[in-house]
Amino acid sequence: MKANPKIGFLLVAILLLAVGDLWAQPAYESRFEPEETTPPPHRFSVSGKISYHTFWKQGLLENGEDFGRPGLGVGDLAGVGGEVEFDYHFRSFMVFSGTFGGYQGKTDQYKTDILTGYVLATAKLQKVNRFADYYVGAGLGAYFSRMKADGTTYALKPGLHFLIGIRVHVTPKWSILLEDRMAFTFRVEEFGDLDLGGNFVMLGGSRGF
Repeated sequence: MKANPKIGFLLVAILLLAVGDLWAQPAYESRFEPEETTPPPHRFSVSGKISYHTFWKQGLLENGEDFGRPGLGVGDLAGVGGEVEFDYHFRSFMVFSGTFGGYQGKTDQYKTDILTGYVLATAKLQKVNRFADYYVGAGLGAYFSRMKADGTTYALKPGLHFLIGIRVHVTPKWSILLEDRMAFTFRVEEFGDLDLGGNFVMLGGSRGF
């Protein structure tokens, strides 16, 4: 069965919201009071994440026979990736992030290898709780990709992304992250109209400063 990134995102989103709501059950007063008067415990944080990346089913993956690769699907080019993120906690409910990362998609069936690096700028809204925070965000990015198939082709495209996640506090400074991000870019004709974005399911750790 081929992977469907849209269904995967919905399942992860439901899981994150459910877990976040569980953690949010207060043993004290709600934090929905004017949070702008409450400074965040850490002004900065840095995170490292590993990801499982899946392309959207379009272009090369949807009409593979048009590009000499019939039957090539999103699961065939799924791969792993990683990233480093730097966060500025402007307020307890508002975070600004800069991210550097990359992923690889490879299949031996048609000897296709796609390696992509990206830089992202993201704004997040989060609900802060004693044991965990959960958040949503959106932002802009730039994606630089190299595709090896019949030859080697390069592309640089801008993109948009949206995310949902939960940060579970392990110690006052250390946290565990579970996040899902959807990204979209302009399609690359040389890559068979492939979108360099896709769905990223991520697990990582974060340290506050």
